[in-house]
Amino acid sequence: MQISFWSNYHQAGTTCNMAAVSIMIALEYSMRILLAHAHFDKSSLEHAFIEKKYIRHELTDLSDTGIDALSRAIKFNRLDKEDISNYTTTVLKNRLDLLIGTTNTNRDIYINNIKDSINMILQFAGGFYDLVFVDTAPGMNEISLKIIEKSDIVVINLTQNIHVIEDYLSNSLNMNDRLFFILGKYDSDSKFNVKAIKKRFGIEDIYTIPYDIGFADACSESRAVDFLMKNAEADKQDIHYPFISSVKKTAEALLNRMGIDVIQKR
Repeated sequence: MQISFWSNYHQAGTTCNMAAVSIMIALEYSMRILLAHAHFDKSSLEHAFIEKKYIRHELTDLSDTGIDALSRAIKFNRLDKEDISNYTTTVLKNRLDLLIGTTNTNRDIYINNIKDSINMILQFAGGFYDLVFVDTAPGMNEISLKIIEKSDIVVINLTQNIHVIEDYLSNSLNMNDRLFFILGKYDSDSKFNVKAIKKRFGIEDIYTIPYDIGFADACSESRAVDFLMKNAEADKQDIHYPFISSVKKTAEALLNRMGIDVIQKR
């Protein structure tokens, strides 16, 4: 199944939300997961898992790795679904893989190439992985909309800024049966808490992920997986408990929304 993370706003924490939820699912459930993005501009997704110097000097030297190589393989009919993991980087063995984004320096060439192949890439990936998470560029981006159109679930990442929510609702995606809402960087002390937002905007099925400086730092230092592994069992007295418990709740709700038996997969 394909899950796209999208926002109408640039600073909604979309990438960090996706990283947290996908890692938690990989740690808590027996599923094979692929993380991908189709950004041309630099994405922070890779940096949450892999040190920048390694991406720059080692992965990018391998012409048969990442979304560019995968796009070429599909273009020339040189790919079976079983081969797709050969183009990815392992994050957690047999649980979580990462598809590195483009190294192309020409935006027009990249967009022309990827817009014709992105959905085929993700379709192939869906034949091999249980879940394919895709971090999409914000706003009405042409590539993002192509990805969203083919997604089983679209996770809408909002903030507690009411103008962001109003902007989304005035230009909402017309696919209500596939939408799942997250309030990122959530602060329960805000006047616009989740209860108030549900009442004001009529969004019933919405989950929260609070800002956690420890996780934010871990993503900056390519330690996102280590952070969640270390803190996965945080108790109520732990400073990271609100974040960990919210991510777990959101991950379980997302799986339930997809009709996945969480008890069987745990």
